Order: sequence, then structure tokens, then C-alpha cells
Amino acid sequence: MDELDLDLPYAVRSSGLAEDAQSGSYAGHFSTHLDVRGAGNVRSAIDAVRASAAGEMRMGVVVQRMVESPVLSGVGFSCHPLTLDRHTATVSYVRGLGGGLVSGTQAGHDVEVRMPDGVVVAGEWPVATEALGRITDALVHLDDLLGQPVDIEWCLTRSGELVLLQLRPVVLPEPMVQDLDSPEAFAGLPSMIAAHSKLALRADAIRLGVPMSTARAVLATCHRDLPTLPPLAAGDRSAGRSVVLLHPTHLEGKVVREFAQDCSTDVEFFVRGCQRYAIRQYPHQAGSARSVAHTLHRGLERGAIACVIEQEILHAYATGIIRGMAGTYLVEVALGHFVPKGNVATSTFVLSHDLRITHHSYARQSKAYHFINGHVVVESPPYEPLEMADADLRRLVQVLRPVLAARPGAALEFGLLGQPGSLQPYMIDVADGDRDADPMSTADVARGVVSSGLAAGPVIDLRESRTRDDLNTHLYDAAIEGAASTLNPSIYIARQASVDLLPIVRACHPASGFIFEQASVLAHLPVILRERGVAAITMSESSIDALVRRGGPLAIDTGERQMVMPLEESSA
Repeated sequence: MDELDLDLPYAVRSSGLAEDAQSGSYAGHFSTHLDVRGAGNVRSAIDAVRASAAGEMRMGVVVQRMVESPVLSGVGFSCHPLTLDRHTATVSYVRGLGGGLVSGTQAGHDVEVRMPDGVVVAGEWPVATEALGRITDALVHLDDLLGQPVDIEWCLTRSGELVLLQLRPVVLPEPMVQDLDSPEAFAGLPSMIAAHSKLALRADAIRLGVPMSTARAVLATCHRDLPTLPPLAAGDRSAGRSVVLLHPTHLEGKVVREFAQDCSTDVEFFVRGCQRYAIRQYPHQAGSARSVAHTLHRGLERGAIACVIEQEILHAYATGIIRGMAGTYLVEVALGHFVPKGNVATSTFVLSHDLRITHHSYARQSKAYHFINGHVVVESPPYEPLEMADADLRRLVQVLRPVLAARPGAALEFGLLGQPGSLQPYMIDVADGDRDADPMSTADVARGVVSSGLAAGPVIDLRESRTRDDLNTHLYDAAIEGAASTLNPSIYIARQASVDLLPIVRACHPASGFIFEQASVLAHLPVILRERGVAAITMSESSIDALVRRGGPLAIDTGERQMVMPLEESSA
């Protein structure tokens, strides 16, 4: 006390031995006294701080010279406080002293800064940008020093000096491996992880008794070793493993996913002698443990925590998408996997609420994608056509109806195990439904409507263009452009409503339209078309060829009028 100039103001604050640790910050748990002057008042403040521990821990006390009348005070995180994205620093400030900000009695102004270039991406900074740069530089230095994200308290003096008042590590969850086989398993996950659509769907399925393949979540943090990964036993119907990064949800605008082997089957040998099969995509040879570790490391390059879901891929006879729609159930199904990508032709069925089949349309598949020990194998042409007995369709709706009822408007991806006549359904994922409850009717589907609307313009025939056939393309691989393109309205013709066309859909004029030879109404691309209000229909190849030979611009009207016509007739 003798060394203090007791005519000056001091801050008296807690410094417990377990405070501001990696396992818990104790932020706001104990007393802090500001603007304390005089020996008696300082001693009283020290006693009050120690008493606020109430026996929870051994309590040290810091007596700290206050910065008088600071220009700004605030807190800073070297990551985004909600997503833990390490490429985004967040600074919150108030004018003057920051006691009200940290106690929650005063709202602060938030500024998000992109690291490492220091560009402000959200919020406004009220003084010289050099001061904000000093704060973010300090955050970067302290983050590097501790090897994990940090949280600081700071103030800016009238002379422009930055004063750091307090430092604590951002508390991160413990690494874990969690089998996703009970409702309690999801309660043990951090809320930002448990809220992911894949996990929320799985939690619903378990609660409602809807079957899914086995899965587990693996969580890692930037300052701990990766958790030990015990083997995930392969079942009799296993066809490999899928490893998907759940958090961060995207890296460079893309979903991160790997396939992995689960046994020693020599798939190369299996397909070598058959011209009908070709390996489309290879898994990592080291198995799922290597894929999990690799995917987690990629996630930790961006975030302070990373989480993957490792799930068993089942050897499905067929997969598809189902959605409840205006008192009916729309089912689109095809042999093999990857139906939501729109790369394969799907057969369409409509069932009434009492499970009568009111519409069916079988499509001729030119190819089918299968999983064999984590390898993606394309079969062209398929060995046999799709068969769906009425009993299989009814069983499908009966099994998945609890989730459809719990999620109105959702489209669910499903698989079918076994043989036609006794197919056993299981749920795979949310296939992404439409924003509106009932955007289309069964009659629209029967007429070939993919997305309702009007469109007109010159024809651009894409059928001869090479497509990427990219099975890793995802519905939200990149942000959809918010501004309308400068391209003129056009009518695009394509063989199928595949995700390969997403760049064109993002860039096209909103008054454009699409004509497909085949399209799955519930697949990813049609969902995007409906969200953007872009008209789209299906027509037979011969009908499309006749329109192309005639030449001239076309108009699309998905209403009661004829759906496609020469532009001059549409305006007559």
C-alpha cells in the first residue's frame, strides 16, 4: 500500500488461482471495484473481492491503476465469439469507462475485423483506424502466445495509447468422441454443434424411432491433441464410411466430405473385368481414422474447434427423396446413391394421405452410382431397372412419416435396403426442402413443372456442353449471388437438372427459364430454382428438338396456358 499514490484512482479486481483458465473463465463471478481512492477504501475493496469468492477458490487480488477518462473502452476476441472462426476478430467498445459493457448494463458497439488483413467487415469504428489495428495486432500476438483464442479488456487513452487491462483464454469445449445412438448423446455436444442440420435430424430420428445408419461425432480443439478414435465396427450391409465436417460448416464456400474404406475388399479387382462398372471416386486407403483426422485438421485451420460426423454408408438398393405436399407424399427414387445431385434420372410416385398410389412414372436410368467399400462406382447402364412394389412405397411413407410430420415442408433423403417387395427404408439426410409450405401441387408435377413462373428469351442449348459431374458439389457450396446478373433473360436447355448447373442458375437473369429433358423435383437444383423464382419445366427430347429446329426465342408459362411456345405467340 505504501507504494501506491492513494490520491489516484485504482481498480481492485479478482485474480483467483483457477480464474481465467482454459477450463473456465469465471468471468463476472467475483467483485470488481473501480475508481477506488484512499488507503481505507482500497483495503475495504480488497476484503470485498476476497469475500466474493465465498470459499470457491483461493483468491488473489490485483490493484491496478485506472486509466482516467479513456476515449474508448471495451473487449476484444481473437476469434468470432459465437462461431469461434479464427479468421474474424471481434471488438466491442463503449465511450468512456467500460465497466457497464463488461457487466452487461451497457450495450456496446461491435466491430468485426477480417484477419489477417485487418479489413472491417461489420460495424463502424469511431476513431483512427490505427487504434483498431493496434488492438487486433495485440489479439494476434496473444493468440499466438497462448496457442488458442483470447479475450482481452482494453482502453484507449486520450493520447491514443492502447492499454490492456485483462487477458483470458476463450474457454473451448473438451475434445470428445460421441456415439450418436441416444437422445442423451446429443445433449452432451456443444449447442453450436448439436444445432447442425445433420445432427438435429438424427436426434429427431432417434426420438421418433426412425432408422438411420450408425454414426458418431468427433470434436477437436486447437490446443489439445485429437481425441483417440476407437474402431467403428462395420455392419453386414456396410459399404464404407462418410466423414463430413460439421463445424466449421464450410471451408472456402464448400462442404468438406471424404469417403473411407471399412474393410480390405479389393474393389479394383472386383470391377476390373466388367465394362459396365467404373470407379468414379477413390477413398483414402488408410481408412476412416485417417479421414477423420485429416478433416478435423482442415477444420482447425479455420476455427478454434472442429467437429466431424463419421457415419456408416449402407449398401442401398435405391435411394430417393420424399416430401409431404398438399395432403400427398411425393417420392422420387433411383437405383444407387446421389439422387439429390440430380445426376441420375428418377422415377416419380405420388401417394395420398391414406397411402393409395395416385401417380407413378418410371424413368429409364442410364447410370447409377454405388458405394463399394468407400469407393464411388458408376454402373452404366444399370444391370436391372428399378422396381418399386406398392407395399415398398407404403412402407417407406409409414416409416418416415413421423419425421415428415415433425418437419412440415422438409424433403428427406432416404435409402432402401433389400430386394423389391420387401425393401426396408432408412433415413439418410435432409435433402433441403422449399421455403414455402406447399410451393407446388401434384398436378404441377404430373404436367412437368419443376419451378413455377414466367420466362422468355433466346434459346441457349447446353446439352452438348461438358458438365463436371461433380458428386462433391453441394447445395450451398458457395453463396448465391444477391444481385441480379447483367446477363439478358434467356431460355436454357439441359439434359438434367443437375447441380453442375448451379453457376449458371446463380448468374442468370431472374426472368430466365430452364427446360430439362429430365428433372427430380425435390433434388438440389430445382429447390434453388424455386427459391429464386426461376421458371423451369421438363419436356421430352423430341419435343425440345422440334422447338430448337424451329428457332427463335421462346416463352415459358407454367400456368394453365400452354407451357412453352414461341415468344411471338405468347404475346398475341
